[in-house]
Amino acid sequence: MSEVDQLPPVKQGRWFFGGLTACPVHIVRHHTLYGTHDPEDPPALSTDRAAECFYIRYHPPGAHETWHDGGSAYSLREAVFLAQRKLGPVVQWND
Repeated sequence: MSEVDQLPPVKQGRWFFGGLTACPVHIVRHHTLYGTHDPEDPPALSTDRAAECFYIRYHPPGAHETWHDGGSAYSLREAVFLAQRKLGPVVQWND
């Protein structure tokens, strides 16, 4: 997902690994919802489709060159909820 990693964040902040270690998180807007590309999944899940969507990208603790995938959502509000659900309730967003 290197194309997604190059997009500017629409929302960014920090999440806290173990409640202590601050790690970056951001949400980007994109025009393609990527599918799983798994032939065993139904076409609605496996194929890419054109749609405005939001991807959650984060770094775990330590030095990492690539962003990790935190999921995708159809709205920014849903993406914020998904990030907090995946990374823990303490996500501090820069407003």
